[in-house]
Amino acid sequence: MSRVDLSWIPAEPDRLRLVDRLERLYKSSMEVSVGDAMRNLRTLARTAPEATIRINDGVRVRNGFVCLTAPAEGSDRRGLAAADRPPATRIMGRKGVALRLLLTALFEVQTRTNERKQAGPNTRPLSHAGAGQIAWTDLFASGAEDALDGQTAMTRQDKHRRHLATALGALGRHGLVTFPHWDDARNKQRGFELLVEHGQPGSNVPYTVPAYQDANTFVLPTGLFTRGWISVLTDAELAFLLMAAFMHKRDPEGFILPAGVRSRMLGIGPETYEAHRTLQAFGLVRVTHQRGRSPNGRLAQIAGGGQQPLPDMVQFLPEGLDQEAYGTVTEAIDRLVYH
Repeated sequence: MSRVDLSWIPAEPDRLRLVDRLERLYKSSMEVSVGDAMRNLRTLARTAPEATIRINDGVRVRNGFVCLTAPAEGSDRRGLAAADRPPATRIMGRKGVALRLLLTALFEVQTRTNERKQAGPNTRPLSHAGAGQIAWTDLFASGAEDALDGQTAMTRQDKHRRHLATALGALGRHGLVTFPHWDDARNKQRGFELLVEHGQPGSNVPYTVPAYQDANTFVLPTGLFTRGWISVLTDAELAFLLMAAFMHKRDPEGFILPAGVRSRMLGIGPETYEAHRTLQAFGLVRVTHQRGRSPNGRLAQIAGGGQQPLPDMVQFLPEGLDQEAYGTVTEAIDRLVYH
């Protein structure tokens, strides 16, 4: 397990959010679902008919999914409007699963498609897989439970399918998937097709797997998926981790990004940047506060005055993704809020 960074003591609002998160994770339905999704993703990696996922030892992602080619106009403090951000932060949501689903779709397609090849239509069932099949609802976790006592009965599987439909709808609006059967009366989202991950609404460029060691790509380690992290990290944590993995290719020993660059190039505003606190507790990043900042990362008084504080130095720790995610995260949050 990771050692918790106790230099951060959560303030009461943060502590209450962490308590609520821990309670959701401790629900038996969530624990079971995380384990099921992790095992299904491992199965895809282990039985992959194509070599892409193994050649890269992870998922190869185009830089444009995380970073714009030119800085957008906006305030460093308030952050960019969602429409002006790169896709990774454009599709974030507090309770949605669109970002998790898109990353999972990149993983899935790279287990069945060789480099430089077009993915083509999805043949995997959306839900209710038959014998020997793995459906899309089997690839991401949900704490949904049966609700059979109300006027409208809904099973856990029905709720899970609804979450998937909502996420696919969001990806469609953001130009990341398309629906060849949209005009059909029923099951409009079946056979959805993945579009290039750095695309914009209306671009409709079919997805092709990037070439091995493409200079305009970076790699997300397989452990993000096969060790369960994709199921237990928040969208803000995933966005921060994407930034760290993107920068790790150029600066494996650590990188410094001023707030303006993070905000206007990557769409990482102040609230999303706060995710570094939990990611450090989980052992996935190391953040070094530079001169001019207190241990909690806030601006500190500098002797003599007049000198601007340096940005934090951030280092991605890919080996942290080799840990089993559920136990690591629940233990770390428990220690942060109760010790």
